[in-house]
Amino acid sequence: MDKFFYLVIEGVKNTLRHKIIAFTAIFSLFISLYIIGLIIVAGDNTHKVLQYLRTKYKIEAFFDEKISNEEAIGIIHRIKRIKGVKNATIIEKEDAVRIFKDQFGENIIDLLGYNPLPVSTVINLDRNIKGSINIDPIIKEIRAIKQIDEIKYQGNLIRKIERNFKKIVKYLPYFSGSVIIIIGLIIYSLIKISIYSRKETIKSLELIGATRMFIKLPFIIEGTFISLISIALAFPVLFGTVKATNYLISNFTVFKIKVNFDPFIVFWLLILVLFISILASYRATSSFLK
Repeated sequence: MDKFFYLVIEGVKNTLRHKIIAFTAIFSLFISLYIIGLIIVAGDNTHKVLQYLRTKYKIEAFFDEKISNEEAIGIIHRIKRIKGVKNATIIEKEDAVRIFKDQFGENIIDLLGYNPLPVSTVINLDRNIKGSINIDPIIKEIRAIKQIDEIKYQGNLIRKIERNFKKIVKYLPYFSGSVIIIIGLIIYSLIKISIYSRKETIKSLELIGATRMFIKLPFIIEGTFISLISIALAFPVLFGTVKATNYLISNFTVFKIKVNFDPFIVFWLLILVLFISILASYRATSSFLK
């Protein structure tokens, strides 16, 4: 036990001996861990974002002005049976007058003396379909209904957003891998510098018969200690960023979505970083102590 505490103390001392180098390494690791944490949070929320985007796949279909509410309801039942349609809601002529007044502040009947607004329906698409939604066949089937006079939708814009978002998510693992390599190189370089600054001490330990593992362990502990400090700094900032993002989304945008922060992210990233730190430290010491 005394030997263990000695090795831990030596590892911490190694860190304190090179304050500027240690600070630089901690800051670099902090930034790297923060970035990879953001990447993981983004990847973890991909499905939710895509589902939210798909709630915006709404089609407005306007009936011929001669169509009554009862006839429109029958046609809407046909629309609901189209593959990819989740539901369809009728907007009666009286509802259209109220919506017009809410949007423009005027009663269209008072302005024109009659109600020119047709019966319409708002069609919501199934957001749980795997892959991208192909809206064109749905639009084609709706257009084929002769009682439909006009169709409005933002499908092209939403599809473009979804496609670009998927491209970004596709490259997240590669970016994460690059950041992980950078973390390993930072630890490796730090330990190398620490070893070269104490090479005389290491030679003395070898002369008195110290085992290679006994010499390596303080440097491995140093790399692990640096990583733990960086983790302790990165994750509160990451959690604060998620909280701030949710606050900004809910208070300053029209989006109704909440970013989740999975606590298991902290656990698995902690394990990963510690493994990389130990491995990089071990490789650095092994390259010197051949």
